[in-house]
Amino acid sequence: MTARPTRAGIGRIWAGSLTAVVLRRPPVPGLRHSAGLRQVVLVLATMEIVVAFLLSSMLPPVVRPVHAAFELVLVLGGLGLVAALVRHPHAVDEERVVLRTGFLGEVTLPRTSVRSASPVTRTVAGRGPRPVPGEPGAVACSVESALNVAVHLDPPVRLDPGPAGRVDAVTVYTSADCVPAFSEALRRVVPPHRS
Repeated sequence: MTARPTRAGIGRIWAGSLTAVVLRRPPVPGLRHSAGLRQVVLVLATMEIVVAFLLSSMLPPVVRPVHAAFELVLVLGGLGLVAALVRHPHAVDEERVVLRTGFLGEVTLPRTSVRSASPVTRTVAGRGPRPVPGEPGAVACSVESALNVAVHLDPPVRLDPGPAGRVDAVTVYTSADCVPAFSEALRRVVPPHRS
């Protein structure tokens, strides 16, 4: 099963995640992903703050409030993106495995179909849940095009990754900050009625 949020839903995810970080709510348990993207966005947001102050000093005073509002939205958008990725990790329990992208959707797999996970080095163009070109039984679910985990399914799971149509997936590619921790979570949490 795949789920893609609407534009309004994406805004709620970003705002809710940023609010949770500001209010210092406890971190959401799960398996983190997209560390590379989080680091890049944090660096860019920090640089944007410095550049905003420098640029503001060169602008006419009448334009500064508009520029400040624009820069505030830009920086908060970047920080909201990072917060959304941190507060929406992958989840593994006895019933399901949920592979999340933070704000671009998620793929939910029944735990009884997930057999194993293995490290891979793979690139699949696009973002969010999407079919893998040239591999009919595969779906990718990530924020970035770089993938490092292959989740193997048996029996196959019917997924709907978007306009390309449904896929009977035997492999789902995703990214995880720690591949051994991802594999260990699958080994540790065994489905109740495994055949």
